[in-house]
Amino acid sequence: MIKVIIALLLFLAPAWLFAQTEQDNYDMYAQYLRLVKAEEKGNVIFVVCESTDYGRKFDSGIHLGVRDLRRWYKNGHSSLTGNAQYDSIRQKIKSDTTWISLMVKLEKKMSQRFVIANRFSPDLHVTIIGEDTYNKIFRGDGWGSFHKKYRGPAALVDLSAVVSDGKRALFYFAQAWGGKEGNTSVIFFEKVNGKWIYFGTDRIFNF
Repeated sequence: MIKVIIALLLFLAPAWLFAQTEQDNYDMYAQYLRLVKAEEKGNVIFVVCESTDYGRKFDSGIHLGVRDLRRWYKNGHSSLTGNAQYDSIRQKIKSDTTWISLMVKLEKKMSQRFVIANRFSPDLHVTIIGEDTYNKIFRGDGWGSFHKKYRGPAALVDLSAVVSDGKRALFYFAQAWGGKEGNTSVIFFEKVNGKWIYFGTDRIFNF
């Protein structure tokens, strides 16, 4: 009987570990969305695109972030963004070039389709939209249709899969409020005393 129980536990272990990792990922997403919500000082409605497939659809710009970080390591300054707020995160991670390899891995990961589920707590006001809904909105009146459908301060959001080495983690985050109002970033987390803690943001594009 004991052998049967051990065998069952070994069989179930991979699925259990995967479930834990997925929960960690959604906890990191939630942490960052709460920070965005606090910055906006209101009940932001996050309209999250169900899938990202930037390798075939869009340029995420992560390669520019990687290039900028490499320049920072070499020269001690940011020649791309010129933004002191985001230079601070580069200063923090200057002694740990592992972050660059994780960013390269993230860019490769984003060449594959990633589908996100609505596993967010109600207080975050997250709505997930698929490609059909997205196309219906933006083939019509565009942002006018978007803000009619999602009343209040609504942001269109992309979240990538999380890339991690067990100690460090990062993901791509993009938000848009209108045609020329938004940004794209890489979000950094690190594990402290067994918990994932927000570490910083590296802004790639403002538009």
